[in-house]
Amino acid sequence: ARPHFIGSTCPTSPADRNFDSEMRWAHHALLALLVGRAGAINILIFGPPGVGKGTQARIIAQRYGVCHVSTGDLIRNEIAHGTAFGEEAKRASAAGELLPDATILRVLRRHFRTERVCLERGWLLDGFPRTAAQAHAMLDEGLVPHKIIVLDASERTVLKRILGRAASAGAAARADDNTKSADVRFRQYNQHRNATLKALTEYLRMGVLDGEGDVGAVNASVNAFLGEPDPGIPPVRRARAHAAAGASPGAGAAVSPRPAAA
Repeated sequence: ARPHFIGSTCPTSPADRNFDSEMRWAHHALLALLVGRAGAINILIFGPPGVGKGTQARIIAQRYGVCHVSTGDLIRNEIAHGTAFGEEAKRASAAGELLPDATILRVLRRHFRTERVCLERGWLLDGFPRTAAQAHAMLDEGLVPHKIIVLDASERTVLKRILGRAASAGAAARADDNTKSADVRFRQYNQHRNATLKALTEYLRMGVLDGEGDVGAVNASVNAFLGEPDPGIPPVRRARAHAAAGASPGAGAAVSPRPAAA
């Protein structure tokens, strides 16, 4: 399916915005412009659990030479190391609940401080934000994506993928890869989807893509939206792009509704 583009990188500010909103828009637009001048591209990938964000993110990271930052991987790393945050995250993950915004932002801040390559070459953020409040907090932190990829798929499709992933992983399956948690996570996603995207489309360019197809078909749509890689930015080695996985923890344009469940 053809990508549906929403918004732009630096839209014209509507005349009816109040002064505070005007300043907020200018701040985020300037951040995007300054990062763009550095030659890096920052990407956000958004979608329901099991839609294939992680799979597409790994392909994008290799093709465009950006650093894949998965909040899920960062959180699972904390769990593996038995930190206090990891224990909190483990309980929330098993119940399909969202972690406090401040907690996730703290983990992201630490990651970007230690992985400077993510700021130099650009990044691909996967798994955050999930709410409008998180979207505003992300932008206020200076994490401004140039493009946003939204992958949409029906609940039946994502549940099938989640259960298939759990079956393949066996004993190593994620704690939240089960029908009960998947149902909770999907309902949470639907509850926050439109408000989250609306908070982002005020400043940024977005492509809403069909995530129902196989990996190759979805990736073709992703590439069409992102365009050709910058030849001046060589691909990042996969080990580098996923360094966090093994490290010790230390009113915009209208948003298209998600497809109806099949």
